[in-house]
Amino acid sequence: MRAFPAVLSSILLIPFAHAQTGPQSIRLCVSTLENVSRLMVTPKWQQSQLIKAFERINKSKDVVKGKAARIDTVALESTDQPDPNVRDNDCEFVLHTTLTDVQKAGVPRISVPPPTAIEVGSINVGDRRAYPPDYNNATVTYRIIRNGNPKAWSSGIVTAQDAQSDEVLVTQLMDQIAKRVASELRKSPP
Repeated sequence: MRAFPAVLSSILLIPFAHAQTGPQSIRLCVSTLENVSRLMVTPKWQQSQLIKAFERINKSKDVVKGKAARIDTVALESTDQPDPNVRDNDCEFVLHTTLTDVQKAGVPRISVPPPTAIEVGSINVGDRRAYPPDYNNATVTYRIIRNGNPKAWSSGIVTAQDAQSDEVLVTQLMDQIAKRVASELRKSPP
């Protein structure tokens, strides 16, 4: 009869213990930003901004409550080459980012300015006068690869337009990339 309370308590505590584990954390190595645009940016600083964006995402309610996987990031020294730190830090995925384009608005390209920037009858679509003088466009591509597999597991392009400095605009793109990558890593099982 003494064994009955012990068996009953173990049966009741097992589901509670399983509920506490939640999703496994995902280990992500973040390479240094590769810059192929004409803009001079600090790749290491942008990499640190991307890692800080992941840290902010890890503080969300879903992660804290155990409903979403935590993403643990590791900074890499390389941009696109194989890095021994990936294996040493036991990363499941590697994130590569490339700044491909930063331009002042109004530079000839196929685009349509924001609707509020056009006064009917005075400026043609694509006219550089339709944008404020400090309006910028920036594009960053990203690629997620699995450790040990050179093919892209997932990739995407993030573009932003705003009347902010080039560096601030690229930093905002790092936040967007962190949100997209976190979402992709969490929804697809490794």
